[in-house]
Amino acid sequence: MAVVTSIAEIEENLQLFEDYLCEGSDEEQLFCSELIRKGSCFIAYEIDNEHRFSPSRYIGYKKNTIHAHIQRKKDGKETNPAITKVLGQLTQSDRLENKYLKYCSNLGVSPFNKKRKFWSLSLEGADFKNNKISQEGFPEGKLVERKHTARERNAALVKLAKEAYKKSNKRLACEACNFDFEKVYGKRGSDYIEAHHIVPVSEMQASQKTKITDIAMVCSNCHRILHRSRPWLTVIQLKVLITKNA
Repeated sequence: MAVVTSIAEIEENLQLFEDYLCEGSDEEQLFCSELIRKGSCFIAYEIDNEHRFSPSRYIGYKKNTIHAHIQRKKDGKETNPAITKVLGQLTQSDRLENKYLKYCSNLGVSPFNKKRKFWSLSLEGADFKNNKISQEGFPEGKLVERKHTARERNAALVKLAKEAYKKSNKRLACEACNFDFEKVYGKRGSDYIEAHHIVPVSEMQASQKTKITDIAMVCSNCHRILHRSRPWLTVIQLKVLITKNA
C-alpha cells in the first residue's frame, strides 16, 4: 500500500485514528490503545496547546483503516522515511517523552518501558471537527473529553442502566438532587435523564469495559457540576453539598 506524501494525508489518518480511539467499538479502541502503548515512533501533534500522539506504523500508510492495517505487513522501514520526507527529522526528546507519558496516563494506557522517537507537527487553530465538542474544558484535553463523552452516550449501556435504576427505585430521578424530569415536564420529560460515567477515562484500563454500575443517573445541572473541576466530586459528595446549601 502507498505511503503518505503530504501533511494533508497525514492529517486524514490522524483524524481517523482519533475517531477509532474515542468513538470506535471496544475492539477498535483497544486496537488503537495497543498501538499507542507499544509504539516506538510517533507523530507528536499539537492542537490548542494540547499534545497528542499517533504511531508511525499506522499514520504512515495513505488512507489507512484498521481493516487495511491488519491485512498488511507493517514495516517502519516504509513509513518512517515517508513521514520524515514530510515532517523532517525523527528525534528523541525528553520534553515530548514526558508529554507522551502524560497523554498515555490521561487515556488509561500503560506504555512499554522504553525510549521513543518523535516527529513534531503543529496544527494550531485547526482541530478536527469531531473534537469541537468541548464544553467543560477537561484538564486532560479535548481528546479525553471526547472519549469520556462517547462512553456516556453509549445508547445500549445507558438503556440498561436506566432500566436497572428504575427497577430498584420505581422512578427515574437525579441521584444527587432527586430532580424528576417527568414530574416537572410531564410526558415531555418521561424517561429522560443524563448518564454520568463515574470513573474517569484516565482511571480505566484500555481493555476495561464499562458496566452499568459505572453509570449514575443525574440531571443536566448536576452533571455539569460533576464535570466542572478535578478531582470530580462523587455523586454522594454532591448530594451532601446540595443538602448543606439548601
